[in-house]
Amino acid sequence: MFLRHRPSGPLALYVDCLWYSERGALPHTRERSLPTGCADIVVPLLQDHLIRYDTEQLTHARRLRGAVVQGASDRFGVRGTEGASAVIGVHFRAGGAVAFLGGALPELRNRTELLEDVWGPAARELRETLQAAGSPRGALQLLRAQLLQRLRDAAPPDPLVAAAIDAFRLDPARARVEPVRHDSGCTPAQFIRRFEQAVGLTPKRYARVLRFGVLLPSLARCGPRDWAQIAVGAGYYDQSHLIHEFRALAGMAPGAYVPVQADQPTHVALGP
Repeated sequence: MFLRHRPSGPLALYVDCLWYSERGALPHTRERSLPTGCADIVVPLLQDHLIRYDTEQLTHARRLRGAVVQGASDRFGVRGTEGASAVIGVHFRAGGAVAFLGGALPELRNRTELLEDVWGPAARELRETLQAAGSPRGALQLLRAQLLQRLRDAAPPDPLVAAAIDAFRLDPARARVEPVRHDSGCTPAQFIRRFEQAVGLTPKRYARVLRFGVLLPSLARCGPRDWAQIAVGAGYYDQSHLIHEFRALAGMAPGAYVPVQADQPTHVALGP
């Protein structure tokens, strides 16, 4: 079972979606999580911990007991998928998580840590509340209410960063930092600092991930075609540039990319 809720009202400025996932055991025990450039909160409901690996080669797993926060990333991560699972989560918009995580975002880049380290005891209370919800839709409603409550004391989004993100998203394949920085009126250092504080990535890193993210759904739906043509259409200089960037962000060549499901293009199975 997979449920997705896209919020309306004030929460929609900060949150892309709330989601709930429930499944039995999978044929694989690890997955690559490809970067999205956005932060997430993930709360285990059935199991008492979530499993993360520093690299896909490591046999030692980090077992994080309780809710976790995943910082914005510009490279793939590896998560354990052992056994049955029921989890609920928040996928923030770029620049939206800062209202809920404060100044922690730059330090969380490419990392998954316990939400309790950021929220304190409120993270445990959130998990207990969601576990007692009684139904997946009830849990989603409670999660939405908890986020709205936290939003009351949050600062509004940085308008400079919001404008920069909108500019990048107008044409992700050809997003360039310098024209957007110039339009902001900031010095390069000021622009980078404000953007990274709100998003968790520098503008250049975010633009790379955004371009990569636009490419994935088409590959997931259609599979490999003419890589040189795909590279040019996706905003890469040539096929070599596409392969280099894909390896850097996904840890594999584009020809080896096969998502677990077409509608979940950022999840790739890793071995049994």
